[in-house]
Order: sequence, then structure tokens, then C-alpha cells
Amino acid sequence: MSESVQILEYEHHAVEVEREALFIHLGRRRIRLEFLLLAAMLALALSFAALFIALDLGKDDVERWGYAGLFGIVLFRSASVLLPMPGGGIIFAAGGLLDPIAGIPAPIAVGFVAGFGESLGEFTGYAAGLGGSAMLKNRAIYRRVKGWVERRAFLTVFVMTLAPGPLFDVAGIAAGATRVPIRIFYPALLTGKVLRDTVVAIAGFYSFSLIEDWYGGAWDGLTSAVSAAAGVF
Repeated sequence: MSESVQILEYEHHAVEVEREALFIHLGRRRIRLEFLLLAAMLALALSFAALFIALDLGKDDVERWGYAGLFGIVLFRSASVLLPMPGGGIIFAAGGLLDPIAGIPAPIAVGFVAGFGESLGEFTGYAAGLGGSAMLKNRAIYRRVKGWVERRAFLTVFVMTLAPGPLFDVAGIAAGATRVPIRIFYPALLTGKVLRDTVVAIAGFYSFSLIEDWYGGAWDGLTSAVSAAAGVF
């Protein structure tokens, strides 16, 4: 079987789909799209990583660095497809610590900023899928999710963005491997991320308010503990 032919597995039959590499022309050079996307996102993620390591940033700095810091942290976290890191604690804390912006309530603003940053970072998984799915192709969870993506791409991507943990990375890789158009993949990804992050930020907003009212002087320690617990999402 030629390498240019991909077998898409369904429940009762197999369908052969021609798999063509996508290229970008830069002058006289022709570069594969997935390599260009991976290089761009890797450079961006490493830049943010260097910045946050150099400045020794963490959740305690969210309030001081504001929305720009939040965007950078969630972008770097979500771009780390090979080493997924929990980021819900950052968004949870930001919902309770940041101020409203341009008249927009803080939890809503946090949800949109974090959702946009995460949606950009998640392109690393999509790009990895464009380059092939060797890492996951023999795993049952990948084959199952891939089947869902082939049948209902928008719905699958949207629902997977709502799941806690790194499960969405599997859907992103499957979407790239099956050549789901970006015009379908990205709107589903962005909508799901904004919705999920807004809910997390709202939870942080009300949780921090309650903790501050109830426990007063113990506020810092309790909010740190609650944020750490929320980080698993």
C-alpha cells in the first residue's frame, strides 16, 4: 500500500482517502504546512517559557501581570502537547483576582482571553496530526476519537474542549490527521475553550469572594489551596 494512501477505520468497513501533503511556497522553497505550524508554535511557546522562567512567574503574579500574563501562561501551557500541564488553576485564580476591563466583568474577560490563548496553543496538536499520527495510532482511545472526528468533526472537537485534562490533545491530533478544515476545527475549538474557561473563571470569582468573606486573614493560604485543586482541570 502506498504511503500516500491513508486507511480510515469505521465500525464495519474501511474507506481509502488520498492523503496529500500541504505545502507553503516561500520564494523558491516549498515547506510542508505542518512543519511550518509546528516551528512557529514551538518558537512562540519557547519564547514565553523563557520569559516566565526569567521573570520567575507563577499564579501569585497573575494579579500583577494582568491579562497579558494570563494570555502568555495559558498559551505556553496549551502549546505543550507532548507534556500536557494543568492550567485551570491559573484561570480560576485570574477570575477571582483580575479587575473588569472596558466594562466587561472580570470572569467574562478572563474566559475570552484565556480561551483565545488556549485555542492558539492547541494548534500544536493539530499540526502534529497533519504530520502523521504515529504516536497514538495504535491506541484504542485514539482510534475511537478519530472515528468520532471523521463523523462529526465540529461536535467532537467542541465537546472534547470541555473535558478536563489532556484528552483534547487526542482530538486535536485526530483532527489534523484526518485533514479537518481549519474553518471547522478552529471555530469549534475557540467556542469550547471560551465557554469552558469562562465557567472556570466564574467559579473562581465567586469562590474567592466567599473565602475572603468567611475566613479573612487566612484568605491567602486558602485561595492558594483552592487554586491548586482547580489546577487539575
